Amino acid sequence: MSVAFGIYIGCSSCCIAVNKDGKFEVVANAAGDRVTPAVVAFHDMEVVSGLSAKQGIIRHGASTVLNVLRVVGTVEDEGVCPSSMSCRPNWESGQPRYAVQRGEKTVQVSADEVLAHIFSLLKEIASAHTSEPELPVVITVPAWSSEGTIAAVKKAANKAAFTVLTTVTQPAAAVLAYGLLNDNKHIIQVVVLHCGGTTVVGSVVEVAGGMLTLKESITSSAVAGDALTDVLVQHFATEFYKKYKGDPLENRRSRRKLYNAAENCKHVLSTMGTAQVYVESLWEGVDFSTTLSRARFDGIVSATLAAFLQPAKEAVHRSGLAMNQIQKVVLTGGSAKIPRLQQLVGEAFPQAEFLCSVPPDEVLAAGASTEAAQLLGQQSHTPASSSMVPALATSVFCMVLGSENSVCVFSRGTPTHSRQSLNLPLPSPIPNCCSIVIYEAEEAANDPHDDAILVQVNVTSLTSNSKLLKMDFHLKSDGSLHVALQEPEAKINRAFIIEAGRS
Repeated sequence: MSVAFGIYIGCSSCCIAVNKDGKFEVVANAAGDRVTPAVVAFHDMEVVSGLSAKQGIIRHGASTVLNVLRVVGTVEDEGVCPSSMSCRPNWESGQPRYAVQRGEKTVQVSADEVLAHIFSLLKEIASAHTSEPELPVVITVPAWSSEGTIAAVKKAANKAAFTVLTTVTQPAAAVLAYGLLNDNKHIIQVVVLHCGGTTVVGSVVEVAGGMLTLKESITSSAVAGDALTDVLVQHFATEFYKKYKGDPLENRRSRRKLYNAAENCKHVLSTMGTAQVYVESLWEGVDFSTTLSRARFDGIVSATLAAFLQPAKEAVHRSGLAMNQIQKVVLTGGSAKIPRLQQLVGEAFPQAEFLCSVPPDEVLAAGASTEAAQLLGQQSHTPASSSMVPALATSVFCMVLGSENSVCVFSRGTPTHSRQSLNLPLPSPIPNCCSIVIYEAEEAANDPHDDAILVQVNVTSLTSNSKLLKMDFHLKSDGSLHVALQEPEAKINRAFIIEAGRS
């Protein structure tokens, strides 16, 4: 069966997913990373894209192009490029261009050409996953994209030898990634909050009868992932000054070194409790070394993170809805991986189901690949009832041991390759530890038989502020059950797999 690809391309990063036999997989680049920087550097004899281009910004900043998606397809300067950028666009004859140094010559490169280089890199990644000459693809575009931007994206993708089936907006791709269009019986109000490097976009999507309607979308450039990095840069610069009485922000090279270190620190603290920061020869030959904990990081960026929610709240208000009418929330973008931000979103939408089983920076590519598979006639969702598909023979339940309430995760007859997310309330008073039991049975049981228990997981280090456990279940087509367990207050994040063979 032919494969279908989905591409997310943003201002600061890009990602590609492949869909085979109704299952999507985000594809890693040559460096093993599943997300690739959307950066292009023009050297004397070659053009470098992706991670290599980003790593060389310190030496080749004047010939390295960032944030090209913000200017491609525009006819005049809209003031969206940060003043700190070394390589800034200029508009000649209504076309954004960059002046880059190639050898002894200064060359004018169009924004369309820069974008084509990014798609060429993605094409190399895609080619490793299919032997077929045609590469069908669906591309996500930001909700704020103009017709000119969309046309330029399609043109650049076609130039890189992709066959563009269509484009979808980022909120639509997020809904597709979680299969929310499968529900034909209910009207679902979904908030999609995209936390990118240069923009934060809050959108309200209504799903009804298998149809999707984008009700409202609010874009803010005032605060985004880069703003978090800037806050960390100021924090580290202040710490450096206290130790060595020198200002590492006084020259562009030192500032870029510190920016790279702060950005890496931010990503590490999205998954780890502590990050080590080291910058060699930061200022006048002086090295800089420090350690930052996640708790300290949360305190430093707390005000900035709170501002991330404003576009989503405004979009809900403009849609004529109340916060408690939102049933599902999807986070996308690299900055959405920050645990403290996820906690703030959960508090802002207390009645909503928080969908987070797919990594936020991979959601959009996954959704685009799902749409591509559907356009090619590949059934990514539940096949027609006349088809014979693998299904559960017995229902699967989940409960907190000692509680009288069991929750049905998947009912008997559920087709494989299904997803479900649950919020399990903790007993009161909150215990220091508890056990989660996942079992199979014909009906819910307060005391499931040992033979019925699929797994029992002990959760320790709960705090008095803990309220519920977030459980994400992914029933794969091979019959295995992949489970992710989170408790934001206690910083608990665990994942495990129940192998196939019983249901």
